[in-house]
Amino acid sequence: MGEPEELRVRANGLEFAALAWGEPSAPLALLVHGYPDTAWTWRHLGPHLAERGWRAVAPFTRGYAPTEVPPDGCYLAADLAADLIALHAALGADDRAVLIGHDWGAVATYAVADVDPVRFGHYVTLALPPTMALLKPFTSPRTLGLGVRQAAMSWYFI
Repeated sequence: MGEPEELRVRANGLEFAALAWGEPSAPLALLVHGYPDTAWTWRHLGPHLAERGWRAVAPFTRGYAPTEVPPDGCYLAADLAADLIALHAALGADDRAVLIGHDWGAVATYAVADVDPVRFGHYVTLALPPTMALLKPFTSPRTLGLGVRQAAMSWYFI
């Protein structure tokens, strides 16, 4: 079960390539990579989830070969969220599904949780706090310096 199955899934107007482990009838664990990672980020976790009864699917997000490049050039968190919602549907998932995002995949995961909180039964994010948590230090003069330092370290994200 260690080697992934390679999938092609049409969702949100794009053809997504994905790696998959486990039985197609099992509950979905949708694994979303960050930047500049790829679906191969999940090559160690995917088999473990499959052994525990999940259908682990790790798509290459929009624009990452071999997934198609969006013709409109849009890569906003809202676009990624729409992709994940469409992938959930295209893969025939239900509300037992879990969405797991790392880094930029976590941003997309937060976006899905915000716009469609009941689509997935669980949301898991790695390596990135919710956007509002990044803004909290700016709400108090006492923690403003911390906020400025964190913003400087998070320039690529904000």
